[in-house]
Amino acid sequence: MWGSVCGRVPYIFFDSNGRDVWRINIIKVFFIEIMRIKINYNNLSFWLLFGALSVSSLNSKAAGLAWVLLTFSGVGLVIKRAFLVESFKREDASFARTWLIFTLTALLLKLIPTIYWHDSWAERHAEIRLFAGAIGAYVLFGWRGISMGQHRAAAWAVSITCALALALMLFSVREAAPTNPIPWAAAIALCSAWLLPMALTNEAPRWSRWGWAIGSFMGLLAVLISENRGAYGLVLLWPVVLFGHTGIFKVFNIFKEKLGVRRLVVFVVAAMVSLGLLTQSSIVQRPLQRIQVAVQEIQLSHESLDGNVNGSIGARLFMWAHSISFIAQSPWVGHGQQARKAEIVKWGKESHSEHVQSLGHVHNEYLHTLMDYGLWGFASLLTYMLGMFWMAVRAWSIGLRSQAWAMGGVLFIHATTGLTNVNFAHNYYPTMLSIVMSLILITPSIKTLPALKIQ
Repeated sequence: MWGSVCGRVPYIFFDSNGRDVWRINIIKVFFIEIMRIKINYNNLSFWLLFGALSVSSLNSKAAGLAWVLLTFSGVGLVIKRAFLVESFKREDASFARTWLIFTLTALLLKLIPTIYWHDSWAERHAEIRLFAGAIGAYVLFGWRGISMGQHRAAAWAVSITCALALALMLFSVREAAPTNPIPWAAAIALCSAWLLPMALTNEAPRWSRWGWAIGSFMGLLAVLISENRGAYGLVLLWPVVLFGHTGIFKVFNIFKEKLGVRRLVVFVVAAMVSLGLLTQSSIVQRPLQRIQVAVQEIQLSHESLDGNVNGSIGARLFMWAHSISFIAQSPWVGHGQQARKAEIVKWGKESHSEHVQSLGHVHNEYLHTLMDYGLWGFASLLTYMLGMFWMAVRAWSIGLRSQAWAMGGVLFIHATTGLTNVNFAHNYYPTMLSIVMSLILITPSIKTLPALKIQ
């Protein structure tokens, strides 16, 4: 490059009349030489994805960039392969196509009442993100757009983002999350739920699996310290996946063979001491305090719903109780967004609660959807979970145990976190849900289904 530049020195510094024009021409020559450099745009986009995904827990725009790169890289791949006249092997994409069909169905079910009530199309951002992400996963899967090495690198990126999430919660407060801390914690729980089965697979090197396991565990700790009780279901999921996927007796035998009886006893004692010390740290104390507060608020609300209407749990219980009769008035198509918001304000005024009046939804995905769009919207919400469940069962039946556990874990987190919050009302959660679902679906090992059957 620089040799060609030096060879043009007379042209750069003087024109035909001998005038000094180097400032203009040096820039032209520089850009011409830069354009001659060949860039591997596939690798470039992947490493941009890796970087954005690694810091997605610290910046919501980074999460959005990761989603864009993962989704639209499939579109770019189609255009590239189309010019190369390569065949599209549709049979390879059957697994990803299932999720695409479910996301399209869910979107259409939600669009019908949205049009009926003339609600804002911007409110359908979650369904559109999931559908677009499903298209990207379908194309990437069918066109073999991601390698095993890249998929493992993506797992490392998610591990890094879980570690950064833990650091953020340890050295700051829950409000330091890049978005609303409730859907943020739910998104971190999704990442941890995907990483754990990845760590338990035999398809990756041992050091990678240990790294992913640690990343998943740090995601669990980040969720606990965040004090967002709706995502605490991850605590229940972790031992179920850990012992369900490997078998508790198998785990014990592995430790026994590797360590010996004496070392095993020392290991167990050390683990118990570490657990005892851990219970005295903020990692355990914070969630325990939050649970105690929740129990107290539930007891107060049990005595009188109106008496604890300004509490976090009390306000939820108050709105949930009032939403039942509101839903019953129009169970098929609901009432629309504006009527729902007006009704919540009405409840707040009747109970003299400014806290309730300030809330835009009832902090329950299921009741919220029924209030807005009735059974049409509820069917849309259940379609996602039905799709996840079907794919988890399908993956299990053909021997893809890690993918089955990952899909089941994501389903559990998605279903339980929706009990105490409306995650689809925020941009961050559906973005991360779309990314995690795509990472499950584009697993390269799915292409070799017969070879992965477990006897």
